[in-house]
Amino acid sequence: MSEGTEQREIVKWYRETYPEFSRSLRISQTGGHIGKGKSAAIRNAHSRSMGRVDGESDIAILLPRGPYASFLMEYKASDGLYKATKKQEDYLEYHNTVGNLAVLCRGVDVAKAAITQYMELPDETG
Repeated sequence: MSEGTEQREIVKWYRETYPEFSRSLRISQTGGHIGKGKSAAIRNAHSRSMGRVDGESDIAILLPRGPYASFLMEYKASDGLYKATKKQEDYLEYHNTVGNLAVLCRGVDVAKAAITQYMELPDETG
């Protein structure tokens, strides 16, 4: 299965498992193929001007749990073909230093377990 297919499975599972929190889920729009040449440079510049951040995590749950403000996940497919880039690792490290829980997960089951653990932390906001 491709990384995109696996990520869609995680999103579907999250929305079914936590329907009351489905609006807290955000997916990075920075992935995918932007092409080559002048048109790719234009799309790249446009997405940067709109706030794209290099290394942005694939999945974010904008919901405080336990001592964390939010949950961020860089997701890699279970086939093991791709590794996190330096920019992705730096992004996770940054978020772990500013009060979020940021993780790297490989495979759907690992991702679901990480999300479940996060969602089971107490809501300490109120």
